Amino acid sequence: MQTGQTQKSQRTGSELGIGASIGKQLKAYYDDVASEPVPDRFLSLLDALDQAESASKKNRE
Repeated sequence: MQTGQTQKSQRTGSELGIGASIGKQLKAYYDDVASEPVPDRFLSLLDALDQAESASKKNRE
């Protein structure tokens, strides 16, 4: 029976290269998405949430 460490050491260089390549592509994709501006509607909803939370805290005091 092989342990996890033994199985990891048996991976080939090409398998590791594929994983690294996929990781780079995913990072590039999500970096693009993360750099997009937040839609105004979302900002409005976040502002409304902040106001509701502030009002709720004031009511507890």
